Amino acid sequence: MKKQLFSLMIAAGLFSLASCTVEDNGSTGVITVPGIPADTEADPNPTLPDAPNTNVANINYVVETASNGNKVIRFDLTGIQSPENPTEWLRLYGTNTSEQNIWISIDDLPKGFTIENTIDSEEQVSAVDLVFLVDNSGSMGEEADAVAKEILDWSKMLSKTLDMRFGCVGYDYGGEVNGAINMCGINEIDAFLNRSGKYGIDRTMGFEGPDKDVLAKEYARYSTGTWSADECGVSSLRYADDLFNFRKNTNRVYVNFTDEPNYPQGHEPMSTQWVKDPNNWPTTKGTIHTIYSSTYVNWTERPLWEEYPWNLSAYTGGTEIKTNSSFSGVSLSTLPITGALQNSYIIKFTNVESLFDGQPHKIKITILSPNGTVRAEKEYVVTFKL
Repeated sequence: MKKQLFSLMIAAGLFSLASCTVEDNGSTGVITVPGIPADTEADPNPTLPDAPNTNVANINYVVETASNGNKVIRFDLTGIQSPENPTEWLRLYGTNTSEQNIWISIDDLPKGFTIENTIDSEEQVSAVDLVFLVDNSGSMGEEADAVAKEILDWSKMLSKTLDMRFGCVGYDYGGEVNGAINMCGINEIDAFLNRSGKYGIDRTMGFEGPDKDVLAKEYARYSTGTWSADECGVSSLRYADDLFNFRKNTNRVYVNFTDEPNYPQGHEPMSTQWVKDPNNWPTTKGTIHTIYSSTYVNWTERPLWEEYPWNLSAYTGGTEIKTNSSFSGVSLSTLPITGALQNSYIIKFTNVESLFDGQPHKIKITILSPNGTVRAEKEYVVTFKL
């Protein structure tokens, strides 16, 4: 009898220990949060049966503290287009769901996570810092007023459902930045584009806002060095990234309006290739969308000299649209970027303490529909900070 009782006590002790143990990926202690699947419940990322047929955008992350005191990492991810119908946006289903179609691993270890499709929630409001990069060289004169009107109409629409702030950079020949306003509200961006006496390409020329003197002083550092050369959208992108006051842990989104290639004039730091390198443009720097309004579309790219501007979208998971040189009949509200912002996702996982070690960590997101018709995969390198 005593032997049986002792055996039961040992078994109970083992059961107790097992019930307290959570896969910790190198961390110590019990790392759980109610409502978030444990890593032990997660399956490895599947292997795609064929080439990807849609893009995954760059992610932003926020570190939160759950009610039980454990840390949670929240990924904010903008919408993913359906490859079968670009006007539709995927619903994503995470760990332990019968319709699971997204998997996440960190350093090749599968993570358990929840995912919320924000389009289905009235409580979750995505915060977005949105910057317009506007080519205001002479060739944009035909569409400049229409672009400005659409920017404002679109910004007002987005502000009704999202927590938005806006910035704008105008750029001209030689990649030279010749106008800007730092991150601000809808009224300020409206005032900037509708200043007295400003029409056409002049709308995005000149520096405004409380820090306009600083913005005006710094423009010379962002240039390809030859004024007579053609425009360079990457110069305006880097200008905004360095100088604008982005909110912490907020999705950054850029929209580049241009009718020309990106001309870095042989300067790698002003090339789309610079953005391709995750050491230069990590995921937290944002997603870039391209609106190319030109009939000049059938040309051969020359890296470092004459580059496809939509490369910036391909490298960061953004969308692209090619339209006519007058920008007529185009509404930004119907373009892919609108769906990307309105159909975003909130992903949460725990067991993350070991990630705050100051070292880069490899994240892989795999998307695969049950029938295999939707396929996407992207890897990121992130150094997590509290």
